[in-house]
Amino acid sequence: MNEFKFLNQHVFFTTREYALFLGKEMASASRKLKARAENGEIVQVTRGIWGNNNHRGFSPYGVIPYLLDNEQGYLSFLSALHRHGLISQIPTTIQIATTGRGRVLKTPIGEFHFFKLKPDLMQEGVEVFEGNVVYAMATQEKALLDTFYLATKKNNRFKKLPEIELEHFNQKLFLKWLKHYPKVAQKLILERYENLR
Repeated sequence: MNEFKFLNQHVFFTTREYALFLGKEMASASRKLKARAENGEIVQVTRGIWGNNNHRGFSPYGVIPYLLDNEQGYLSFLSALHRHGLISQIPTTIQIATTGRGRVLKTPIGEFHFFKLKPDLMQEGVEVFEGNVVYAMATQEKALLDTFYLATKKNNRFKKLPEIELEHFNQKLFLKWLKHYPKVAQKLILERYENLR
């Protein structure tokens, strides 16, 4: 099979996907990919996951589904607020809500921060972004809820936020989805929201 065709069709991929497409053994595929990475043709994001950083549709957000693997998750918090235009400040990390463990992953294409949320908090307010890369992202209302919710936790994350623009914000959705969050957090989230208005 044509290796050029594979790289033209895939912005992100695993060693296994590459090996299967080309009919190669895993060890052989891994060696070939490492050689390509050393030549700057592709980038190794993390073990077994590669990015075609020369592809016209390259975006670090596209690797999120690969990093999540079998976890449920989506782009959220300040990263999603910035993508929706609610904050102008560009976050220095890519922030992801996940059902898996919280963790930090430093890669050549960015630093990914994973924050654990319960699965029942992930049922609404998530859309799939489809372009050259496909990934799930919180709506602006859901991203703000997730951000405020983490701020109610002991570590005080997101206590201080950049200026937030609510011009096209759907308050009804925000208040509807707020009901899914723990009762003890709802009051604190509502207070933060009222202080923005």
